[in-house]
Amino acid sequence: MADAQGARAVVHDRRGTLVALDPRTGRVAWRTGRGLRPCALVAGTVVAVRIDAPGEPGQPLVVVLLDADDGVQRWASEPLALPPWARPALHDTDAFTLDAEPGHDQVVLRWTARSGYRGGAAPGPDRVAAATHEARGAVRVDLREPPSVTPLPEPPPAPETGKGPPSAVRVGDLTVELAVRPAPSGVAVVLRGTRPPADTPVWEVVLDEAPPPRAPPLRP
Repeated sequence: MADAQGARAVVHDRRGTLVALDPRTGRVAWRTGRGLRPCALVAGTVVAVRIDAPGEPGQPLVVVLLDADDGVQRWASEPLALPPWARPALHDTDAFTLDAEPGHDQVVLRWTARSGYRGGAAPGPDRVAAATHEARGAVRVDLREPPSVTPLPEPPPAPETGKGPPSAVRVGDLTVELAVRPAPSGVAVVLRGTRPPADTPVWEVVLDEAPPPRAPPLRP
């Protein structure tokens, strides 16, 4: 995500560490945190949610506000309770989605949680029904001092678009995109800025590195 002026962008790696950079040059300003999912960048403030154990059921959401200039946490909300079966994640999944609607001095966060049968063999319809849940919620995050979080009425179901998040966005005259490339340690996830029409690389920032997958053991 980037601010309205295109002067600051914030992404996160697979551990939920936030990385702030200038999308025009790729210069990294700061890295901070763990288990953080960025939601909006408004009025010099990064609005994010913290999930202590992403993907695990029963995890609450904590709204945190960080200074966009240096990444220092300025405020954190009380935990927002989710259903005990909900599995919040650092990115949208079939089980959990999170949307943000930024305004002048506020951000509305809307979440949807779903669950289904996660066993092995096909169960009976009663067991499937007992394991199937869906819930939605919304809060308004007021960025004015003192910050606050206000629950909103449950939003209606969002229409199914069948589209995932974009793999690239335009910031000024650059295209900023995520990519995977070989690295000495295995593979690297990078954020890079390219300039059309030839998609000439202007800058690249390594967000994460992982070792190459191990080959399966040989069987005699």
